Amino acid sequence: MINNFVFWESTKVKSLCGPYPKNFIKPEIKSDPNFVFINDPEFSKVTLYDQEGNSATVNSFVECQHYVEGGWDYNPLISNEHIYFNIIGIFTIITSLFFIYLLRKVIR
Repeated sequence: MINNFVFWESTKVKSLCGPYPKNFIKPEIKSDPNFVFINDPEFSKVTLYDQEGNSATVNSFVECQHYVEGGWDYNPLISNEHIYFNIIGIFTIITSLFFIYLLRKVIR
């Protein structure tokens, strides 16, 4: 179970932050209030979102990985896409039922 979790986490990190840097060693951050993320000029800035829609722009792979593993892996575009597909599906069903109702009225 732990291996699946680690794989899933690393997959999320790769998809949002990019590939792991060579010889990457994950620092022990936990909840250290004195930990300072160092800006990495080689890293392209990434904006991450949480479930409430808050955003954070990260400037290093370490910072990006830390945020993603902390739950900042929400994509508002995908969420909106699900809403649009649900609306289209409901509209299609209602429209189909309406046309079936009209056809029955005309045939009688």
